[in-house]
Amino acid sequence: MLSKKYYKLPANSILESVIALTIISICLYFAVMIFASVYTSKTSANFYCTQNMVNEIFFLKEIENDSLPNKNILIEEELLSKDLKKISVTFKDSTRFKFEKSFYVQSNF
Repeated sequence: MLSKKYYKLPANSILESVIALTIISICLYFAVMIFASVYTSKTSANFYCTQNMVNEIFFLKEIENDSLPNKNILIEEELLSKDLKKISVTFKDSTRFKFEKSFYVQSNF
């Protein structure tokens, strides 16, 4: 009985609504931030298709230089040491999306 007497606070429906909306908006903000971080350009199907094509171009180059398609591809080779070579493959598509991947090849001479 004493606790009811000292802790009786009148409930205000507007205040409760504001607090509830604040909590809902904070939860919605975190949900949108998680959704935005998951769905980036690096998780799209186009990114993985381009990455697979760049890997294919690199392996074709290692087999034969004649079998490479010539459009929108730039291949740069850099000698890092006498046994290590860096090969950078850059691909640009028609939407100006630029994908670059580096491969490190060890040559045992």
